[in-house]
Amino acid sequence: MTKIPISSLLMKTLVKALLISLMAAMPVPVIAQSDDVLEMSIDDNIATPEVPRKAKQYVAAAMDQLRRHMIKNKYTVESLRDGEVIEITIPCAELFAPGEVELKANAAELLRPFGLVVREPQKYKVLVAVHTDDTGDDMYSDSISAARANAVDDCLWQIAGERDTNVIPYGIGKDEPRVSNATRPGRAQNRRVEIFIIPDYGLLEMAGVKRKKND
Repeated sequence: MTKIPISSLLMKTLVKALLISLMAAMPVPVIAQSDDVLEMSIDDNIATPEVPRKAKQYVAAAMDQLRRHMIKNKYTVESLRDGEVIEITIPCAELFAPGEVELKANAAELLRPFGLVVREPQKYKVLVAVHTDDTGDDMYSDSISAARANAVDDCLWQIAGERDTNVIPYGIGKDEPRVSNATRPGRAQNRRVEIFIIPDYGLLEMAGVKRKKND
């Protein structure tokens, strides 16, 4: 049988047509949400990035050191995600006067221990979530909690030397009370600032994890 040679141009055309047909059959890729942390919910931000199994021990050890550092500075600290994330809770009364959105004069000194993380934005992501009680309407609660979150963000930026900090502020308002608002002590407990410290890609790279291009 005589073989008929296929020209280079024809071969390229056939290959291109095959690739087009294959691409049409493939599902549309989904862009990772982690590309825009400012648009993510607080729950998604707490869960992102995921720590691969081979990095869990390294990350947990690094976060445990931070946990001990915060406890030493007399913060109320909880561990989340099997020790990969730490949450620090500060009563609003320690940072703000009643009804005010400007930080108290001593707030910068109180927040100074966070300099350890905000000066390394490639390694840590910091979420600032401010909560209120239910004594105001929704608009008031949302606006005052957002303004207070931004005030804490600005203070941490100054503590970091006015450099990028990887801090993401959230004004939660009155939507997530920890206890009933029926009593004065309960309302005081609900008025709080929660600061989450989350390992970011720089810390994962130190643990030997390669960052994917679309992360």
